[in-house]
Amino acid sequence: MTKKELLEIYNKSYTEEEFYEKNVTYAFSNEQLQNAMKKLGATSENELTSFGYNTICLKSKVKEIVNWILEKQKEKENWIKNLSQEEKDIIIEYELYNYECTYTYDIDDVVDIFKNVFEYNDIMRVFHKITKQ
Repeated sequence: MTKKELLEIYNKSYTEEEFYEKNVTYAFSNEQLQNAMKKLGATSENELTSFGYNTICLKSKVKEIVNWILEKQKEKENWIKNLSQEEKDIIIEYELYNYECTYTYDIDDVVDIFKNVFEYNDIMRVFHKITKQ
């Protein structure tokens, strides 16, 4: 698998279609909010909540959606754990650059996102490798 293919898989936690199947949609304007309410069967904005990033879902579905997202996260973590060391290092490096750790020299955010996947020393090893280049 190429680096590009690996990172495409890594970055795709779930498809937009799966998200919509779970009755999560987006609203960036009042018109889109009204359309979202119709799609979700809401009669009032009080029936809605958001996960941020302009997502909209029914409050009554939050537990189901959160459980689904957590299950997808576990699947992703297990997938990462089964990669080769070289592929794991590519993902760590990707996130170190993504969080601009080579500028800030603060890897805490990357350590946090990988808390169930990698040890601190795994992340530091890759960090030292890319900062010495």
